Amino acid sequence: MSPESLQIQASILNSQPAFNLMVEHKAYLDPLEILEDNRKNLDMGEKMLYIKLHNEYAGLITYLPDYSLDHHPWIGLLVIHKQYSRQGIGKTAVHELERMFKQQGLHTVRLAVQLENKAGEAFWTGNGYVRIRSAIDNHNNEVDVYGKQFN
Repeated sequence: MSPESLQIQASILNSQPAFNLMVEHKAYLDPLEILEDNRKNLDMGEKMLYIKLHNEYAGLITYLPDYSLDHHPWIGLLVIHKQYSRQGIGKTAVHELERMFKQQGLHTVRLAVQLENKAGEAFWTGNGYVRIRSAIDNHNNEVDVYGKQFN
């Protein structure tokens, strides 16, 4: 949660204002808002990984190793900086996270996608995730919950 980390996160998140509007109901996020979200998420046990390409920060992915309500790992957020989007970076990052989960002996992962996020829905279903149910997320958005079983 250093100032440098918050600036990196703000740069990545704010490069995708349409996504921010869907999730946070505002196009641009202030580093102090990001800091507050980080505190809440860290309290729940969430982990954050930066995605780098050629020593540049290209995105971030967050995950909760063990969600207390269903004891599955959950991917909380995957955002690729607009400058690097549509280059397969997100797919590679997700496959690496799944590989890490498998090495830890985990067999499934879950995530939520906002109903209006058609690009997100296409991305996740294209990577083998299947819709499980509908729900409301912590921002009071209607979402579909997706899951994937590992081989």
